[in-house]
Amino acid sequence: MKNKFLKVMSLMMSMCILVSVSAGCSGQKAQKQEQTKESQNAKKAEPVKFSILLKAGPEFTPDNNAWVKEINEKANADITWTAVPIANIWEKRNVIMASNDYPEVIIMNTTSKGVTDNLYDSMVKNKIVLPVDDYIKNAPNIMKYTHKSAWEAVKNADGKIYMVPRCTIVREDFMAIRKDWREKLNLSVPKTTDDWSSFFKAIATKDPDGNGKADTYGVSDTNELMSSSSTVINMEYFARAWNADRNWYDNGKGEVEYGVFAKDGRFKYALDFYKKLISEKSLDQDIMTNKGIASVNEKFSRGVTSAHRIFAGQLDSQVIAIKPIQPSVQVELVDFPTAPESKNYAKEKLVFTNAGLYNAWALTNKAKGKEQSIINVFDWMLGDEGWSVLSNGVEGVHYKKDGDKIIRLEPEYTSFTKWIGNLQQFRRPNDESLWLKKQVPEMYQYQKEWLDKSVKYVTDNYVQKGLMGISSDKETNFYKKDTFTKKFVEVTAKIIYGELPLTAWDDYLKEVYSSGWDEVTKEYNDYYKAHK
Repeated sequence: MKNKFLKVMSLMMSMCILVSVSAGCSGQKAQKQEQTKESQNAKKAEPVKFSILLKAGPEFTPDNNAWVKEINEKANADITWTAVPIANIWEKRNVIMASNDYPEVIIMNTTSKGVTDNLYDSMVKNKIVLPVDDYIKNAPNIMKYTHKSAWEAVKNADGKIYMVPRCTIVREDFMAIRKDWREKLNLSVPKTTDDWSSFFKAIATKDPDGNGKADTYGVSDTNELMSSSSTVINMEYFARAWNADRNWYDNGKGEVEYGVFAKDGRFKYALDFYKKLISEKSLDQDIMTNKGIASVNEKFSRGVTSAHRIFAGQLDSQVIAIKPIQPSVQVELVDFPTAPESKNYAKEKLVFTNAGLYNAWALTNKAKGKEQSIINVFDWMLGDEGWSVLSNGVEGVHYKKDGDKIIRLEPEYTSFTKWIGNLQQFRRPNDESLWLKKQVPEMYQYQKEWLDKSVKYVTDNYVQKGLMGISSDKETNFYKKDTFTKKFVEVTAKIIYGELPLTAWDDYLKEVYSSGWDEVTKEYNDYYKAHK
């Protein structure tokens, strides 16, 4: 019994020692885990330091900027901002890149279709910019607010992505008209091209502004007419009636053709329409001397013209621009027109090429080793907290809250001047608050309806597979040729002013195709068939 008792006691003591040792080990392990966690937190607390080359207006300065401080604090970053004036951004940026003293993040030049940056190929080849494929996968907000087509547009030939797209709203723009003039002259909302001719003729002849002078016109345009460099063209709006605008169309057989240069010569219908407006003196007589879309916009704002094609989000700003001159101004938007010949093109489908790109960000080789940390900061910007800072500024400085309402303390923050830095970072493309500033509160609901319609128009009317994101080098090169830069304007002007017959367009089309448009069309068709 004694020996057995001793054995039991020995076993119990051994168990006690084992438990004690085990508990001690567990305690040490827990202590080590806590120390590791604290170490990780300390490491996490260290802000990521990098510099950004930002496109901004001259009023934007990062020094003593509450917005900059807020981003650094909330994104756990230490960002140095180099703001380059918008006017010569690409020239200045290229000089900075040549100096070899460039920042970790640079802005890249893109079109809505794809990459047009003149340094892109050399930067990729010389490994100046880094691929970001492995890092964007861990950025849910960037993935959520970037158009799929934008990723396709920036994908390099080697299959890698060397930039983070900055996306904008993908939408259609409609024609804005002077509603007050229309109602004063007892005119209906124009629906067909004939309606528009009658509407414009009345504007030009019946003194809608009541000043006793024949100084108003239906609509204006620039000498660019429908050139590729123009962003918003009035004349192109009417060409849609015949599918003769600057869009690619699926002919119903899986082939695409460019509206303006369609081989059936349909653009002649549009030219004939413009010719009629000229003969009736209802089209601004200065269209061939107007310099840029700004001058056309300015004529609408001064009350010289009754119509101007604009984005729904800019409707209230147009009203604000006109009100000091004509306080009773009212503006409304009108859908695309139809024509008797429209039925001939009913089977055709618009094909979308726009990738929704509005510049992009690239990480240079100076960012090596910090790629994910920088991408994380960008991802924060598109998250709820970051987006609030980008779109509203700093609470207590730029705005204050009254319940769910945001009251602007510095209204300029929402403009494209002093605080343009916020808008040049990232966008949630279809965010309503970014486009509708409620500058004319009573117009808000109307604007919202048309903003929604402008986005929905694309999804309802365009084929969104096949050409989204493609930017053809052959097309770009064609637009640099005299056939387009000189002859296009010359021929269209002479036709609408009656110096050449409509058949002159057929002769010009032959020159267009022999100058390379045949190759452009083939390239787009090959791509369309392969990606549809």
